[in-house]
Amino acid sequence: MTSNTVDMGDIIEKNPLGSFQKLVMFFCALVIVFDGFDVLAIAFAAPALSAALEIPKSELGYIFSAGLVGMMIGALVLGPVGDKYGRRYAVIGSVFVFGLCTLLTGFIETYDELLILRFVTGLGLGGAMPNATALMTEYVSNRHRNVAIAIIFLGMPIGGITGGLLAGQIIPAFGWSSLFYVGGLMPLLLVPVLLFWLPESPRFLVENDNDNDAELRTIAKKIDQKKTITDETVFAHHIDEAKHFPIKALFLEGRAKDTLLLWTVFFFNLMVIYFLYSWIPTLLVQAGYELSEATKTVVVLNIGGAIAPFIFSKLIKSMGSKVVLTACFFFGALSMIAVGQLGSSLNLVMILAFFAGFFIVGGQVSLNALSSYMYPTHIRSTGVGWALGIGRSGSIIGPLLAGALVTAAYGLNVNFIVFGGLCFITATASFFISNHEKKSESI
Repeated sequence: MTSNTVDMGDIIEKNPLGSFQKLVMFFCALVIVFDGFDVLAIAFAAPALSAALEIPKSELGYIFSAGLVGMMIGALVLGPVGDKYGRRYAVIGSVFVFGLCTLLTGFIETYDELLILRFVTGLGLGGAMPNATALMTEYVSNRHRNVAIAIIFLGMPIGGITGGLLAGQIIPAFGWSSLFYVGGLMPLLLVPVLLFWLPESPRFLVENDNDNDAELRTIAKKIDQKKTITDETVFAHHIDEAKHFPIKALFLEGRAKDTLLLWTVFFFNLMVIYFLYSWIPTLLVQAGYELSEATKTVVVLNIGGAIAPFIFSKLIKSMGSKVVLTACFFFGALSMIAVGQLGSSLNLVMILAFFAGFFIVGGQVSLNALSSYMYPTHIRSTGVGWALGIGRSGSIIGPLLAGALVTAAYGLNVNFIVFGGLCFITATASFFISNHEKKSESI
């Protein structure tokens, strides 16, 4: 290493969080906001859409799960794509796909068209999250990581809150398709902005053997507030052969047990979350509530999920992630089971939905942060992507299981008790993960 050679990681770690990095965080968070809006659009539109297209409620589970199958495949495939070819274009391509397909969903006329478009939409939705997470994580220092991830994943419940509030207003006035027009146009308008303003991950660039020092210098000058970067500066490149086999690397160097346990937590927690997101409006309408009341319950759920990450990030700093996450999922289970016991009162349902969102959705945000923490840079998108991908398989099963329960004439109460029970499995698996963030390492 020459005297003019610097380590990009040191520049990020030794500088305060600057406006350039905050802009990257903003763009990544905005991607997740639109991701959250478009994931939940189908649930908000489902009661009106199923009536318009004469889709039996028992068939809605297949519609919900088609999108989630796409999200699983998108996360599994596009996570490694981001590790190999770069986070930037993986994010932009994913946003374009889910934006376009969401817009086209507003024009469908048949069940089959809806099924196909939800699947392809899911590919983009599934690819956006792991790559946006990795890109944002690689722009901040370790001391800022948890807060940054809490901020970016605040985008998911914000998207859900926005979608729920908007759906309650525009669907009665303009029809179910209006929600998809809005949900498609917003990310499509973001794409050209990202093409011009979203940079590549500097940590990704230093792990590639391409001649990219000029690009790194441009990025480093915007991060380095001490003005030590010159036009002659070169960067230490850390080429890792495991990059060529990133999936295998998830099980090397003692990571196998924790990888499998992490997948278990993602599987069951996302099964519960997407049951909540997909079926709350339909189950509440079926129980006799108005659509506006049902969508408000999802809004309350997402408000709980939006508040929790900031509290949990501070608790993780003082207690470590094992205690915090295990407690989250345990109390989430109790909240769900309580909904099953007290579901005849809308006010109680909304209060308990807030706590379910707080513990289960908020816990997922901290879980996403843990998945980013557990893996080194060269396999980070793969690690996050595969955890999300395996979790998506749970999210596929969740709506189908709820659909089967509805078909068997079980309503709100039984569904919440069953899915609440699954949260205990999530809590147990979280407890046995070894590579949790310790309180001395947390920000």
